[in-house]
Amino acid sequence: MEINKTIGYALIIVGLLLIILPLWQTYNIFTGNATPAEVFKNPASLDVDPNVSAFDAQGQMQNALIKILPIDFINNTLNLMTWMILLWVLIYGGGKLADIGVKMIRS
Repeated sequence: MEINKTIGYALIIVGLLLIILPLWQTYNIFTGNATPAEVFKNPASLDVDPNVSAFDAQGQMQNALIKILPIDFINNTLNLMTWMILLWVLIYGGGKLADIGVKMIRS
């Protein structure tokens, strides 16, 4: 019985750490003190091509998209979304571990 309570308390501590540490890192990311993991990296720099002819529809579309949505914005958004998904998984897992710990303490 005593070992169940010890393991239960350990699981609660690990679960709380899995909740608190990612939240702290997220706070640092959104305040600008840290950056999210760079899963999506910038490819070679895409610049507006001034030599696109009036009949090159693909080149004109590429130039328009680069002006509207810079590649850095897209990559930063994808990196933040990836971090938020990982954050959700860690918080959910930490909650489940803490729940198992509570059940072990009660038994």
